[in-house]
Amino acid sequence: MLRNARTSQVTDDKTGRMTTNPDAPPTTVLPYGPGNRWTYSSKQSGYTHTEELALVADPDGADFTDDYTADEISAHDLWRLWVNKHADMLHKEWPDQYRPGEVHITWGVTGPDRNAVAEYAPHARRLPVPSLLKDEGPYRAEDFLTHFTHPLHAVTGERLNWLRLPVLDSGWNKAKAHRGGFIQELTGWKPSPLQPTMDVRQIGAAAGLYVPPLQRENTRA
Repeated sequence: MLRNARTSQVTDDKTGRMTTNPDAPPTTVLPYGPGNRWTYSSKQSGYTHTEELALVADPDGADFTDDYTADEISAHDLWRLWVNKHADMLHKEWPDQYRPGEVHITWGVTGPDRNAVAEYAPHARRLPVPSLLKDEGPYRAEDFLTHFTHPLHAVTGERLNWLRLPVLDSGWNKAKAHRGGFIQELTGWKPSPLQPTMDVRQIGAAAGLYVPPLQRENTRA
């Protein structure tokens, strides 16, 4: 889920760095600032990790950018391809759970450089089970806490609050080409921690971007 696009990450991209003081204590109420490290252990091997953690958002369908580089296709072209296909896809499949224009956001846990642990984030809403898979047996939703203990702050011992983890910035330009990075590149917007959906028509219109017209069959009485 969290595989990087096939372009190489620029090592001197300062926007992706978070570490300033490896022993910085967590702030109160606000999102955790740079330098907060968390200790957690593998439930299988017992190996203990101590590192910074962050959330990464993966809007439904945005993984198609893994097939491109920023030199091959622009952020604007990616946006148009994506919204034309995905703006109403979930509403058509699950009209009682998604409004027209709503796209599901899958959340992952990783590090500030995107090269640390890569697991689904706990407490995040999952996509419904597709109708084609309902006959394949019970669906087990695994996440970070399936495989690791609950992270504790390396200095204070405070239990990690998942809603206070920073959300990584994404981009689609000559310096970086993150999965789905064209969205923030064009809109300047990124979701709040564990936000379950995004309204692509609202966000696109607010940013002055193309949005597909709302089809009559997608409107509700």
